[in-house]
Amino acid sequence: MKPNILKFLTVLLLLLHSVSLADDAGKSDSTQAKQQPSKTRYLQVSSNPTTADIYVNRSGIDYSSHPDYVSPSFIKIPPNDTTVRITMFQKGYSDTTINVSLSQKDTSFLIVSLRQSFDDELIEQQDRTLAHRKRKSLGHKLIIASAIPFVASAVAAVATQKYIKDAKEDRDAMQNSLIRNSDSYQKTKDSFADNRSKAKKAKAVGGTTLGTGIVFLSAGLILSF
Repeated sequence: MKPNILKFLTVLLLLLHSVSLADDAGKSDSTQAKQQPSKTRYLQVSSNPTTADIYVNRSGIDYSSHPDYVSPSFIKIPPNDTTVRITMFQKGYSDTTINVSLSQKDTSFLIVSLRQSFDDELIEQQDRTLAHRKRKSLGHKLIIASAIPFVASAVAAVATQKYIKDAKEDRDAMQNSLIRNSDSYQKTKDSFADNRSKAKKAKAVGGTTLGTGIVFLSAGLILSF
């Protein structure tokens, strides 16, 4: 009976040892897989005709928005993506959407021949879309440009406050002066007049630049929608 028990224990130990080795091997493979960096892949997209607008992984596309790329282009693909949705827009051609299955190589290639459209309504719609895109682009530029007059207005406001403060100090010095026929009094008087004049000019500049910034910003917001 004892030899049978010893055989059973020996077999049991061998089985436990085999399971332990398999578990260690699995952990090692998993660690190596995590340590191995994912490759950066690209999709090279070309079209006939060229310069077609390319939108990547978008649905319900507003073609008045700027495209992600313009053909021909290299599109960077996230490491774990296996498919990518490519939509092309070109005036005078039908919109084209393709779901591309990516290869495991560093670069995949896609060449699309766009189908010319003779639908007048579609072409008119495309013209309106492109005109809207230009307006939106102009609007965004005006919004950015409005920062310049706003900054200038802020600088002018700071300068105005400085000149007003200096003018008040000159006025106080003149009021406290006992001798008003001295050169010092005259210099203070001239300084007071100069600072007051500068304050008025800086205030006028601040108001003008603030108004310009508001006009630019308002026009930009209106055109951007």
